Amino acid sequence: MVEEKDLWEHQKRCIHAATEQKDLALFLDAGVGKTAIAINILRNHFRISKTVKSTLILAPIVVLKQWKDEFAKFSNIPQHQIFVCYGTGAKRTDQIRDAIASTLGDCIIITNYETILMAPAILELLNWRPEIFILDESHRCKSPTSKRSRKAMMIADRAKHKYLLTGTPMTNSPMDIYSQYRIMDGGETFGDNFYVFRSIWFDNIMANTRATFPKFVMKPGKVEEMNRLIYKKAMRAVKSECLDLPPLIKTKIEVPLSQEQKRLYNEMRMHFITYVDSDHSDQPQAVIASQAMVKALRMQQIVTGFVKTEEGETIRVKDNPRIQALKELLEDLCIGHKVIVWNTFKENYAQVRDVCKELKLEYTELHGDITDKQGQVESFRNDPKVRVMIAHPQAGGIGVNLVEASYMIYYSKGFNLEQDIQSEARNFRAGSERHDKITRIDLVSPGTIDELVNEALENKQNIIENIMSLRNQLDLDI
Repeated sequence: MVEEKDLWEHQKRCIHAATEQKDLALFLDAGVGKTAIAINILRNHFRISKTVKSTLILAPIVVLKQWKDEFAKFSNIPQHQIFVCYGTGAKRTDQIRDAIASTLGDCIIITNYETILMAPAILELLNWRPEIFILDESHRCKSPTSKRSRKAMMIADRAKHKYLLTGTPMTNSPMDIYSQYRIMDGGETFGDNFYVFRSIWFDNIMANTRATFPKFVMKPGKVEEMNRLIYKKAMRAVKSECLDLPPLIKTKIEVPLSQEQKRLYNEMRMHFITYVDSDHSDQPQAVIASQAMVKALRMQQIVTGFVKTEEGETIRVKDNPRIQALKELLEDLCIGHKVIVWNTFKENYAQVRDVCKELKLEYTELHGDITDKQGQVESFRNDPKVRVMIAHPQAGGIGVNLVEASYMIYYSKGFNLEQDIQSEARNFRAGSERHDKITRIDLVSPGTIDELVNEALENKQNIIENIMSLRNQLDLDI
């Protein structure tokens, strides 16, 4: 068991702060050990009461098992009092009911956020009334009007101690903080009505225009006041300040489009439709985008080297400079390094897989189509012959430790800021000091949507929730 004396100084400060606060937000960068902090906070509660107190932990599904493993590492809490609950709705409800019954309620239940959207499951949790409530990646409850946030509030209002864990509490707007603090302190900091909160802290600068959508900005002089209130009940730890990490080198490699890609891209850009030859038809097949979001996705697919027709057929662009650039990178880098290749589309996995086979590189995969995710991670980490991890930021970007990789290549990127931050932290975290440097390579096609997405993410903007505001910018010319 790892004792508190063996923890980092920032971890000790957070644990001690929790002894002085009934509720606490831990705004910690990915990779600085927030799980260990939370477990040691629980240890202090259990030490005082001399028993395990009823505790509910909500976390992304990919880290549920990791939480239980971390309990074994950082505490002597009996494993038979720790329950990981997941699976189908009925199975999950039975697991929760059995856990509570077998321990007379004195247990730790670890489950994912979707559980509280299941009526039978949340009824069991509400009747249980956990004394301690932990939200891992609490920004998943940043929307005050979402069903997930409302259900979390119901549980939190019955709990004695609440803890928020996230490195990105405000991925879209300062308004994101309201719902999380309402869950944590019942409205003590920012009130119990979101619309009153918004009227106090924000102005709609589009109110006197003909704009269809409002745009809220903080009122003058309110930023410092909000920060002061936030950090009355929060601790912050940034990787660059608390870990002795190697430098993170970010480089952008420009990859031009082929003539075929340019044609497809420009037709989609101008007309929301393009045509592509198919091996399964004598006639060119239509690729149509019906709205701005779909148009953006279709343009992204084209720059990565494929299109998807209205009939659902996936067709690769024969001349694809981006896949050639990836091939050259892997050919050079995999001689002495392990590499993560991040992708957002299923067809990208197949493209990268084919490159690895051509280069005779052993690889593992971590995305929604993989069932044994833990086995794939362990193979990548422990087998020196495995040089490449083909991953999607949503499946592999949270809670996974891939510090054996010194390079990450973004073959394609989504619009989600959280996923971008989290994926970067998979191998730029505690443990990466084994390398002289960590290198991030973004493949970008000049004059395309790539540049728009890259710029937005570099500026910490989560554009997936503001895609309608990009309609004019989508008309990038090449």
